[in-house]
Amino acid sequence: MNHRFKTPIAVYRVGSNRDGDDLFNDRKSGKIADLKCHIIKTETSDKADAKPVMYIVKKTIGVPKTADVRVSDEVVLFGRRYLVIDSDPRRYWRELLVTCEVKGNDR
Repeated sequence: MNHRFKTPIAVYRVGSNRDGDDLFNDRKSGKIADLKCHIIKTETSDKADAKPVMYIVKKTIGVPKTADVRVSDEVVLFGRRYLVIDSDPRRYWRELLVTCEVKGNDR
């Protein structure tokens, strides 16, 4: 198991604002915090039915327990945006389960 400690991440809260005609929702993202985290586990699986091949990357990340991170926030880690799908408080830290879809090559 390869733990990476003190890895910087940025947390964004994504909300929506209606326009004047109530027709469209504009996605607005605001930066909440810059945190130091440790990566606990990484899983990669592929969607076989999609062309080109799409990979689903799931990571388990540990952040400080006092961090204000909610489900459906976005986390930027190593330049890639992940969606927070689960948050599990532990004794001294909070464990986040994040996911991202990555496009593979056509070999």
